[in-house]
Amino acid sequence: MSTHWATMEERGILWGMRFLLGVYLLLGRPFFRLFLYPVVGYYFIVNRRAREASMEYLRRLAAFSPELGIEPGWRTGYRHFLRYAECLLDKIVVWLGRFDMKSVVFPDREVFLDLLRSGRGALIITAHLGNLEVCRALADERRRLRLNILVHTKHAEKFNRLLQGVEHAPQMSLIQVTEMTPAVSIRLHEKIQAGEFVVLVGDRIPVSSDGRVVKVPFLGREADFPQGPYLLAHLLQCPVYTLFCFRGEDGRYRIRFQRFAEHIRLPRNPRERLENIRRHAVGFAGRLQRHCLEAPLEWFNFYPFWGRS
Repeated sequence: MSTHWATMEERGILWGMRFLLGVYLLLGRPFFRLFLYPVVGYYFIVNRRAREASMEYLRRLAAFSPELGIEPGWRTGYRHFLRYAECLLDKIVVWLGRFDMKSVVFPDREVFLDLLRSGRGALIITAHLGNLEVCRALADERRRLRLNILVHTKHAEKFNRLLQGVEHAPQMSLIQVTEMTPAVSIRLHEKIQAGEFVVLVGDRIPVSSDGRVVKVPFLGREADFPQGPYLLAHLLQCPVYTLFCFRGEDGRYRIRFQRFAEHIRLPRNPRERLENIRRHAVGFAGRLQRHCLEAPLEWFNFYPFWGRS
């Protein structure tokens, strides 16, 4: 049986999000959270594959960094799922324009604003850590911020329809990409030239079976990381940044926006190119690992991350 994350299809995603949105609007956050406990508990019990993936991640955390005090088990796994549900609620709140920006800590704000003022487009590599939508707090003038988020699933158009009519939604669009064709490359290059940002994750393997990956140390064991972000950076020849947004134990979100490379140029020689890509992937995985240790229950990759041959 395939354990590729893309086979773990989300079901009823559009109506489900609308339903949760209605619950929040009618009952507010406290009742929404109360409603989530049994729902998340049911999902935690019946979704064995996601539960086991969470347990594996927690075990690796505990072994890699015992000082965190992580106790792998059902209780911590359930908390991990609850944290994801809270993240989902925060996405809705951001879409509604009701998110309290006072709950965001952004030590790298000037780095981002300098890039925004320059008018240059950039490639941003992020991860399934925390809540990307909160990063709309990046800019004081939201109309100048345009995010084009690359996703691998067919739900992109559904999410775009859901975002229609939502305040500030035009500043974010999802682009479904299953393979990097010349047409897609040209489209993304045009967006970069227009001063927009292209965002993609660096912690998900490609959808296609022949997708390119590299082995990278992560939490004490090698795992497959995609080559795609660095190949795309080579094609676009633009500045590259990393972006992480996660919630700390105090309930406040931390946004970390850091330069990764002014540009990435890959050698022609296949062996040298692969080694160059791996070096960049190691750098990204190191940043992701550091933030996972800072916010242990904020990484939401519920598939066998270390389980591929």
